[in-house]
Amino acid sequence: MTIVAVSDAHLGMKGAKENEFTDFIEYLKDREIEHLVLLGDIIEIWRRDFTEAVTDFSGTMTYISRMLKGTQIHYIAGNHDYSLLHLDGALKNYLPFNIEKQVVIRSKEQEFFFFHGYQLEVLCSPYYKSMKMYESFCDHMCLAGDNTGIAADKLWDIMLSKRSLLSSLKNFPKEPKSAIMSMRQPPEIRIRDYQKTKIFRPIRELASTDTRHLMLDVHPEQYLIYGHTHEAYVDDDKMVANTGSWGFGDEQKLEYIEIIDDRVELKDFQPVS
Repeated sequence: MTIVAVSDAHLGMKGAKENEFTDFIEYLKDREIEHLVLLGDIIEIWRRDFTEAVTDFSGTMTYISRMLKGTQIHYIAGNHDYSLLHLDGALKNYLPFNIEKQVVIRSKEQEFFFFHGYQLEVLCSPYYKSMKMYESFCDHMCLAGDNTGIAADKLWDIMLSKRSLLSSLKNFPKEPKSAIMSMRQPPEIRIRDYQKTKIFRPIRELASTDTRHLMLDVHPEQYLIYGHTHEAYVDDDKMVANTGSWGFGDEQKLEYIEIIDDRVELKDFQPVS
């Protein structure tokens, strides 16, 4: 059995490698792929008009479904395309695949647990550890269109009106509004050295720990696959791997994970010139 997982293409955002992503789907068409996991942030919605983004999503997904007729497709919502979960509820009978927060797929002997990975960031953040709050923020940002700065301000006003929510935050920052505003930064900003040290390094440590099942839905015997940080790696000893990103990492590689009969391998797609 072959499983392919790819994340963080951010299609529709400036700098996205959209043509290369189309070439990638063409490449998969000629192979026997049982499962394709689109592991979140495939479509960029935070800094775009929601209707335009959904229209693009429909076209992209129709193309993928048509090209990969024999492949089971799983769309896992990320933080930048979180509102697509609404489509799964409203159009469930019309979509050729499910849109979910996570999925478990058995390869040969090994079960693999897939989620985008923003969940790890929430748990590792020094400022906020409420999953519900962060997902509400993501939903709001997806629906805000191009006015993300205004959206973040409005969300901050809402949060101020809910003192019980604020009091639940651990290590509340000296400049709380700045902390909230930082949550909306684009991925190319958020993955700089400061974030890698303060948030993304702890994310990798949490994903690798033997006790991760105490905080996440993943079972101890499952192999965890996630994205979100744009930092690709495979660690078979810890049973964890990251899909990297579609051209937004430090080396701008077109990264994805391929699993063949339980063997996990990090790949770098090379478009034909």
